Amino acid sequence: MAKKDDDISEEERKLSEGTAKVYQERLKILKKAQEYSQADEIPKAVDLYGRYLNALALYYKVDEKLLDPKLFNPEKDLAELFLISHVYWDLSKAYDRSPNLHLESKRCLDQYVKFTIGFKYQYVNARTIKTFIRKRLAHNPKAFKQAHERIQVESKGCFVSTDLFGNHSQITNDLRLFKSRSMKYKSFRVIFSWYYNFLCPIYFHVAQVPIINFFNRNLFKVIVTSTWFMTKNNNDANT
Repeated sequence: MAKKDDDISEEERKLSEGTAKVYQERLKILKKAQEYSQADEIPKAVDLYGRYLNALALYYKVDEKLLDPKLFNPEKDLAELFLISHVYWDLSKAYDRSPNLHLESKRCLDQYVKFTIGFKYQYVNARTIKTFIRKRLAHNPKAFKQAHERIQVESKGCFVSTDLFGNHSQITNDLRLFKSRSMKYKSFRVIFSWYYNFLCPIYFHVAQVPIINFFNRNLFKVIVTSTWFMTKNNNDANT
């Protein structure tokens, strides 16, 4: 049974008000953390990133390590989900600098992957980590490569098809099924990597230009539909 206002202690009321205040201030904390990160003042950035994440954890009544996309509304909170993913990305890079903190770096990478897979910004995040690896900036490159592979393998998204035909259309579902069955083959992993890192960015970039987007969507509908016809037979054969 919910407590009445009269039954709530002064201590509980102050705690509730304090939680709300911290939550409301979280974006200011995050902005300052990003400024420190860009200025390469990493210890200060790490401290403020921790305060931002703990503000969210306090609000959702979980430990910071248990922050999960399932706590958020995937549509309403999409911008915040993207911010959280990049907080964990910056933290993973910061902890990667010290051999003694590689386990914490890996934990933050796991959170980065968790807050990446299945969202529209996935291809951006995948590209970010791939660029970092290619530039050989990681002190523990194996962990970063594994994180990138997880994004490619575990993702069930088919973002172009979802945008064109809807999340629950037969075409989208069939393409997802085809992908889940094909990712065990190296050649298909290469193809899907190209899809996420090249095709998706082009598609969504062009979507910002209304006139071009009209022709772009029709062209991609033809491409996706053709791909669906080719994969449908494969799905039926494996059913």
